[in-house]
Amino acid sequence: MKQKQRIFSLFLLVALVFSLAAPVSAAGEMNFTDVAPDDWYYTYVKDLYDNDIVHGTTPTTFSPQGQVTLGEALKLVLMSAGYGDQTPTGSHWASGFYQLAQENGFLPSGLSLGLNDPINRLQIAEIIVNVLDLSRTSHDPSPFADTEDLSALILYDHGIFQGNQVNGELLFQPQDHITRAEITTVIWRVYELKNQTPEEPEEPDNPPDLPEEPEEPEEPTGDYFYFGGKKVYVVEEMPKRTYDSSLFQVNENGFLTYDSDKYTSKIGIDVSRYQGSIDWAAVKDAGVEFAMLRLGYRGYGTGAIVRDSYFYQNIQGALENGIEVGVYFFSQSMGAIEAAEEALFVLDLIKDYDISMPVAFDWEPLEDSRAEDINDEELTASALVFCEMIKDAGYTPCVYFYRYIAYHDYDLSRLADFLFWIGAPGSAPDFYYEAAIWQFSFTSRIDGIDADVDMNLQFYAPGADPSFPGPEPSPVETEEPAESPEPAESPEPAEETDG
Repeated sequence: MKQKQRIFSLFLLVALVFSLAAPVSAAGEMNFTDVAPDDWYYTYVKDLYDNDIVHGTTPTTFSPQGQVTLGEALKLVLMSAGYGDQTPTGSHWASGFYQLAQENGFLPSGLSLGLNDPINRLQIAEIIVNVLDLSRTSHDPSPFADTEDLSALILYDHGIFQGNQVNGELLFQPQDHITRAEITTVIWRVYELKNQTPEEPEEPDNPPDLPEEPEEPEEPTGDYFYFGGKKVYVVEEMPKRTYDSSLFQVNENGFLTYDSDKYTSKIGIDVSRYQGSIDWAAVKDAGVEFAMLRLGYRGYGTGAIVRDSYFYQNIQGALENGIEVGVYFFSQSMGAIEAAEEALFVLDLIKDYDISMPVAFDWEPLEDSRAEDINDEELTASALVFCEMIKDAGYTPCVYFYRYIAYHDYDLSRLADFLFWIGAPGSAPDFYYEAAIWQFSFTSRIDGIDADVDMNLQFYAPGADPSFPGPEPSPVETEEPAESPEPAESPEPAEETDG
């Protein structure tokens, strides 16, 4: 979907919010007794009132603390997205909207609200993201101290929800009910974005004849579920998630753990140069058992392959302190040939080290990157070739992804023979299939690292060996410096790759 279309849909969404209350106050002089010039939302209300976008609940009141209900929210979002008015399917006026949202997977997971119940900030964020099919525009960690929820991060990236500063921390306040005042700020921001978006060029009077559109491929059959408002067909040959969410507990070190008759867990981190110099002895003492280290990346612009400047320092420090090590490569491959290039680079750098955790292929979309428009076939082929080469060399390959990329960009049926490493922050894994490693946090803090760090759990059967030993390291010792500077010819700014 084009950005302009997304912005316009959002504009329609928020502009409809106040149409549910009778527009008893029309544009003109604003005489609301409950909106004062020193209120934080005054500017937003007045600007939009002057443009006849918002109205009061009475001629003299705006009701800034009034709450938006689930039924109202569903009508707003769905009608703005072009679904039209819905005939009630039950006794409630919004029951038709609820049924439509339920059938299309637009509702937040585990939602238990009645249609007249106020909706909270996180719930409406999830609905907006699902219906409008929005995605992240950055790979920065969560700016919020109280949530790492993907929906909140997506709307933050789009400038729609900015959060609130409380005691020096930026909070999303996910459980707070969304108010008319808060929605007004959303309206204003979207209105500004809309007006900054250039208009589409007009179609010529005599457009050239276009070739006939190819026939739509037949839709797959079989079981499916919805994610991000789109159908996801189940890959039957892949094992399904069986974790019991109630068994995820916090241990004495403050880390999330899991133990059951089928699975137990091991705690780990993944790091790159973004974490700076690490005290690996302190990391070990903190209870970390394994580390996935960024070995390198392919530049998003020119495509140059670059070693992570802290790789040697990190792998030596981790191994010397008894921490099991795996590696990942941040790919911007555009197909099988480049993926093979990346695999050879990885294999050359790890041959001298004891790699007892997986070697992972990590491809993520970056705006304005050379690989931004890679198709599903090319992406799947990239992961497949990389993993096959890693496997042939005697290591255990792995594919890292977010849920959206896994469901909608990869052909998972072709990757079913390899391990999955899923990035989905939360209190329990929310991925349809089994994953060997679950990245459950982007913004944790532990002893020995003076920066936010990603936390992970590895799942394995009780009593089984949780390691993945590779071939014997090369007997030739390397004499690399503890910290190697970034190559002078590196064409990419580091912050434009992964974090």
